[in-house]
Order: sequence, then C-alpha cells, then structure tokens
Amino acid sequence: QVLILKGLKQEVSCLCPSPDGLHLAVGYEDGSIRVFNLLSGEADITFSGHKAAVTALQYDHLGGRLVSGSKDTDVIVWDVINESGLYRLRGHKDAVTRVLFLKEKNLLVTSGKDTLVKWWDLDTQHCFKTLVGHRTEVWGMALISEEKRLITGSADSELRVWDITYIQEVKDPDEPESKKSKGSSPEAEENTEEDETLELDECPEERLIKCSKVGSIMREGRDRVVTLATDRTGKILACHGTGAVLEVFSVLSEEEIQKKLEKKIKKAKKKAKQNSEEEPEKSVEVSLQEEIQRVANIRASSKIKSFDLILSPKGELKIVLLLQNNIIESYNLNLTAQAPQAVRASRITIGGHRSDVRTLAFSSDNIAILSAAAESVKIWNRSTLQCIRTMDCEYALCSLFVPGDRQVIVGTKTGKLQLYDLASGSLMEALDAHDGAVWSIALSPDQRGFVTGGADKCVKFWEFELVKDESSAQKR
Repeated sequence: QVLILKGLKQEVSCLCPSPDGLHLAVGYEDGSIRVFNLLSGEADITFSGHKAAVTALQYDHLGGRLVSGSKDTDVIVWDVINESGLYRLRGHKDAVTRVLFLKEKNLLVTSGKDTLVKWWDLDTQHCFKTLVGHRTEVWGMALISEEKRLITGSADSELRVWDITYIQEVKDPDEPESKKSKGSSPEAEENTEEDETLELDECPEERLIKCSKVGSIMREGRDRVVTLATDRTGKILACHGTGAVLEVFSVLSEEEIQKKLEKKIKKAKKKAKQNSEEEPEKSVEVSLQEEIQRVANIRASSKIKSFDLILSPKGELKIVLLLQNNIIESYNLNLTAQAPQAVRASRITIGGHRSDVRTLAFSSDNIAILSAAAESVKIWNRSTLQCIRTMDCEYALCSLFVPGDRQVIVGTKTGKLQLYDLASGSLMEALDAHDGAVWSIALSPDQRGFVTGGADKCVKFWEFELVKDESSAQKR
C-alpha cells in the first residue's frame, strides 16, 4: 500500500488517471469530481456540475481536458489547467456509460444506456452523428487501429466493430468548385450503404466522419459487457461481463494485416495454378476474426469489477483485476507462446470482512476481539490490530466468548448456534436453537451458561457442559 486518498463522504463511482500518471480524477456518487495529486496525496481541484453519480471519466491525450459523463445524462468537458468547466453536451436520454476523446481530431465519442453512440464536434459543441445500431444499452467502447475502428459492447454477447473514415472538410470559400465537389462525392456514392446501418445524421452537410458497421466479434459471455478496454498501445483488447472471466483479444497492426494478406494471395495463386484458373485475387481478404483474434480467457477467483493491462515490449501482458470481494489479482500472459496461458502472479487481500459486520465481542482477558459478518468470523489481536484467525460461518447476528476464551459461540440468521474452537479454527458443534434468527446472546453472571433471544419470541437458557474430548480440550 502506497497511498490513501482521503475523499469526501460520498462513494467513489469512477476513476481515471492522467496521461502523465501524476494525477487521478475521481468521480463520486453525488456528481462531484476531484482531481488528486498523486505526489502529495492532496485534492488539487474540485469540479461540481453533475446532479447525479459520475459514471464515466476520460482525459484527452495531453491531459489538459477532462470529460465526464453522468447518470443525469449530461456530458461535461472540463479545463483541468484553468480549473473550470468548458461546456455541457446534452443529448443522451439515459446515463452515459463511456466517453472517449479522439487524439487526432477535436472530436468526442460518448455511449449511453439509451442504446446510442454519439459523436460530438468539440469546435462547435454539437452532436453531428448518432449510431443507432444497438438493440440494448451500450456499456463499453474502445478505439483501435489508430482510431480507425470503434468497438462497442452492449447487453448481448456481440462486440460490434465500426469502421471510421475521416472526411476532409472544405471550409475555404475561395477554393475552386471542383475540389468541393470532390470532397462531397464519396458521401453521395455511399448513401445507399449507410441507410442499412441505420444511422441518423442530424446535419448531413457538416459530416466529419463516416461510420459503418464492419461486423462483430462474439464474446463467450452471455451477459452484458461491464468493462471493454485496450492497453496503451492499442494492440490488446479485453472485456469482461458480470462473471469471473476476462476475455483477451489481440488486434493486428496494418503491417501484420498486409503480411497476412500477402500470404493468402500466394496460397490463392498456388491453388489457381493447380486448378489452372486466371484471376485468383478477387476473393482474397483478411476477415475480421483474423484481424482481432482471441488470445485467452482468464478465470479469476471471483466476479470481476474492473481491470487494467500493460503490454511489455517483450510481448508479456500484465493484467490486474479488481474483484467483487475486494481482492486484487495480477496475472501474466506470455503472448509469444503458441497457446498463451495466464499465470496468476500475485494477489492483494485486505484483512477485513467482505460484508457488513453484524456483531462484536471482547475476550475476558481483553486481548482478543471477535467480529462476525455474513460469511466469516474473525478474531483480532487488540494491540497489534492484526487478524489472527478467520472461520467460515453462516450469517452471524450475535456472538460471545465462552469463559476461558478458548471457544466462541455465534448466533445466526437461520436460528443456529455455532460453537468454534479457536485453537484449531474449526466448527465443533452447530445447534438449531430458535425457529427464527438468533438476535441476541448474553453470558449469565455465574458464567456457567448463557441466554439467547430469537425472532421466534422465545428466550432460552443454556448451560455449558465440560466433556472430556479425545484431545482433552473443553467442549460444550
């Protein structure tokens, strides 16, 4: 652990590091955004402009601007250097799920739960294109192939791939007509195709880009996409759904595609020679499945919340996963291998519970503290604050150290009393005590027994009984 950034009272809903790695933008549930300096750990800037939780954050490639999307459907572009808001973009009808700046052009792409992907021209601050090819919410987006391709992930198992063509706009009125007509001729030719991809153009004469669906890559997960992202180089694309599997794909560069194409043409020529045909080169092209290849599926130990990737120059991929039970796992994947297998390198776990703590108890000698939650009982050393022992239990509601501090008793939501031995950490006995939840437990003054109260409106009195065990330990 290197640094803890002390935030507001609100829950954190979104994170985005700056391109220089020195700042971290943090979005909160109440719609505020804070930019932390990672060297000092202090919050330098606070932006307030959203009425609901921040759901998406992204810096531009220079780190001077920050764009945020929110549950209130607004997209706001912020000036990080002057610490001010630049403008608000309205148009989505539901929560914004992802926002991406384009490096080359002053454009922004946003996706939302309203099934739309919108393209914004930041010079004029308006939406000039809306992609409406999705039947369900668009949960993830990524730009690949030097921003010539857009990949979108929605609530089905299809990752849709869109080709982006940038149209050179002619703005100079003094230019000869022929140039202008040249600039607009491709649009006229391709209109027929564009109707098929169901696109709405708010303003056809101000077209900056053409976007057409190329095809789709099928995910193995049946559920919605939770995170879809690439690494810094854009060579690796990964996504995961609500489950525990991360799917990793590799994206071929233009040179690699050319090589593949040349190989295919050679093969086709050979075949043609054998079959003595004339023109073999008509049908040779590289399919989308070959351009974007599945590398491996990584199964984590629990459901994945989010991930990050780093591709080293030697071709080793490092993947960090944040899981739903607060564990962080890192995996290494050697991409140069014939069949890459992910190897778990390390995991970070915090000692605490994975759900709300329902009961606490002190030992009689004041050295140990017991805490219990929905899934486990933990014993802590009071002076060092370290967790000494963790034992699996049912949903705990009340607890008690047995006199002598060698055993503990836990009352559960299902009406059971569970007796644990601290030395071995094992469950020694489980009794059905009440018909409903065991709400409270108390030691009797003579320390020979205890009382329990349950949801079945009964109070029951219990006695301890010493039993000679094989290992001559105490038992109830």
